[in-house]
Amino acid sequence: MNTKRRIIVLVILVTAIILGVLTYTMVEGKTYTERFENIGLDRSSDNKVSVTLDREDIVEVTDCYVDDEGHPVISFSSLNEGDVTATLVVNGNPYYHFPLRVNYFGTIFSLVGLKFDGYVAVEISVIGCLGLIVLVAAYSFVESVVKSRFSYSMVAFGGVALFCAALITVTVYKMQWMNSFVGFLENSFLTGVLFAIVSAPFVLALCAAIAFSNIWLLRHEGFRPQNMLGIVLGVFWFLALIVMAYVISLLTDGLDYHVSKNILYTVAYLISFMACMLLSTVICSFLASKRRPQYDKDYLIILGCCIRSDGTPTPILKGRIDAAVRFEREQFAATGKHAKFVPSGGQGSDEVISESESMARYLMEQGYPAEQIVKEDKSVNTDQNIRFSRNRIIADAGTADGVKVGIATTNYHIFRSYILADKYGLDAQGISAKTKWYFFPNAFLREFAGLLVAEKWKILIIIGAIVGAMLIGNSLLSMV
Repeated sequence: MNTKRRIIVLVILVTAIILGVLTYTMVEGKTYTERFENIGLDRSSDNKVSVTLDREDIVEVTDCYVDDEGHPVISFSSLNEGDVTATLVVNGNPYYHFPLRVNYFGTIFSLVGLKFDGYVAVEISVIGCLGLIVLVAAYSFVESVVKSRFSYSMVAFGGVALFCAALITVTVYKMQWMNSFVGFLENSFLTGVLFAIVSAPFVLALCAAIAFSNIWLLRHEGFRPQNMLGIVLGVFWFLALIVMAYVISLLTDGLDYHVSKNILYTVAYLISFMACMLLSTVICSFLASKRRPQYDKDYLIILGCCIRSDGTPTPILKGRIDAAVRFEREQFAATGKHAKFVPSGGQGSDEVISESESMARYLMEQGYPAEQIVKEDKSVNTDQNIRFSRNRIIADAGTADGVKVGIATTNYHIFRSYILADKYGLDAQGISAKTKWYFFPNAFLREFAGLLVAEKWKILIIIGAIVGAMLIGNSLLSMV
């Protein structure tokens, strides 16, 4: 089953669970039973319990007794929509008041803790839906790793799986202390706050490390917008945490309580979700750089970068060529099959020859004949590297269908290469060349930014769902 069908099945299953639970709670919720566990009566005495209602047209009392442990138990059945206050009477004295609300569907809610018969089914269904999402997302993520289908969708699957798994873990752990639906909601919302707080030191440390690497990039490569991503992310994350701290101060001051909680929970969940996406990006980039390609390649694309003033490759470019040469020799030794090289890169305004020509000369110095080299000398960026190289492969082989391709580039660049190869329909695997440590952190950020752009509609839908859930949940909490 492909990913799209898997997601469709997931949506159908989640929808069916939601509709089923709604139907169950509407039917089950027409009656309501309250067991007063905080009240213990001596059954050996003549204690008597009863219930009075301030309105008898909303609900009726169907049962009232003291159980074997001495706790009063009262059962109600709905009659009409509206609000009513029930009073527990013990030995003729009013003992406890609790409000009830009957909605349009006849479901009875106790506004003390927001209880209703069947709320446990709702809790289990929420956990079940999250579990299905984790199952589908994790399976799709692992499948992408196994099949070397590194993409922004893979990052999204990993982030969603991490996020939902964290929610399930904390929620299930805390369920033993939940005795009402409002408790379930509160703990679910606090999960996001807890996750944001616990992950804050690690995320800020990562942001600081990336920002520090950006300083190295600025010193070595000069000012470019993409070299500022780490600094921008660090500032953004720091400001988000300040907003959380400010909202918490509003809660402690008692100002705009429900509005402040809405903001707090929403910001915390969004921070948690983005933290999971960033972590997934790091994991995917690392796995892509460590993936060993198979020895079945027909062509080896070498992605270009700047050359020296004398036309020879820089250390970074030389590392990419050497990685391709090493792989080609290993493949020939293992299978007896040679691969053609596709050095890719045009001529910059400050370069004496094209990057492709510089690489071709280096390859011939390593003993490779010109017939084994297919130059691509028009591209000026990574996107064009892949796209124009594909055109050269088609011109040389007659087709790109069934052609096995390796893409030799620096390790921090491998993940992007997979994404662009998939974009242009190449069956490709990365061949990783090592480089300086300070390039890698910024690559995480570039892919994270790429994820936000490439999967913007899916991510916006998830963000909208988070914001909607926070608003609905807090509106329910405001009832009690």
